[in-house]
Amino acid sequence: MRVAELIDKVTMKALNRVYDKEIAGGLVTELVGKVNTLGQPGQLWVTLQTDANGVAAANVADVAAIVVTEGNKVANDVLQAADNAQITVCSTPLTSWDFVGGLYALGIRISPYSPAH
Repeated sequence: MRVAELIDKVTMKALNRVYDKEIAGGLVTELVGKVNTLGQPGQLWVTLQTDANGVAAANVADVAAIVVTEGNKVANDVLQAADNAQITVCSTPLTSWDFVGGLYALGIRISPYSPAH
């Protein structure tokens, strides 16, 4: 599944340009450092984090997209940094757990090494 297809299937919206990358799984963490150490190319990063450091970590890990949960606001400068790195940032009003449940129903699995486990 690709990012644009997922946006059409779950409760989330893109906050910047959609970079339609293939999704290879997911990672749930609030720790930016864990994205650097556990992140894999093509993962969705599900988080409450909304700062530019997260975009930098997501870029290094080559994630497919960042999904910010609980409707947390993302500043314009962070969205610009995400566009510069060609990373889609999405928002959902759902909690991380509820959002991941929707991913699971679509066959997208969270990394077994995710701190959420």
